[in-house]
Amino acid sequence: METATACPTSTATILACQKIARSFKENIYELSRVRKDWDPEYATSLNVWINDTIEKYYAENLDSIKDKRYRDWHEVMVAGLQSLKVLRAALKVDFKNDKPFLKGLFKKLGYSDYFSDAKNGDHVSLYKFLSAFVNNLEEESKQKIIHKGVPESLFEKIQETARQIEEYKCCFEALESENELNTYAQKEVAEIYETIQDICRIAVAYFQFDPVKRDEFNFYKVMVNL
Repeated sequence: METATACPTSTATILACQKIARSFKENIYELSRVRKDWDPEYATSLNVWINDTIEKYYAENLDSIKDKRYRDWHEVMVAGLQSLKVLRAALKVDFKNDKPFLKGLFKKLGYSDYFSDAKNGDHVSLYKFLSAFVNNLEEESKQKIIHKGVPESLFEKIQETARQIEEYKCCFEALESENELNTYAQKEVAEIYETIQDICRIAVAYFQFDPVKRDEFNFYKVMVNL
């Protein structure tokens, strides 16, 4: 059977998409208020598409998210996001009177481009975020931040997470629709992932003041609770 990737995170991704699609269908009458093309027929067709894809490519691999490799990957992602959040909070406190430096730093390190999607569960954005951070962090800026009180160990944690996550590079690349994909399975999963991410962005905003429903569309939280 053809699979999108040997990495178990691919299985976790499609199962998270399936779970979110179900929540989408359950809330379609409310969510139909914010998008013209969101109606019961669309929600049903989305669920059928995802279920068919799982049946075609993943029926024999659904237990892979229980293996140690997936759990290791999950722990790396949790650690990376937590460290990036802590550093962001510290930077906003330490450089609140130096807005130009803060704005430039957030742009350079990937916060401007990736933080919003990463904290809302887009693990591809988190992967890109970590890569941008370690590739663009300059020693001068690092020392300036450390001088304000941020421990160097926090940078070391982020750098170690970025190094560890490189072992799963193929998993993330397979989910980027702009990349050249080797199999039809990869292309289909990438399209599903992109569709679900778009739904999540709007649904999370819509359910901003309803934390229970909002979490049903937070990709990362859904994936964690598979």
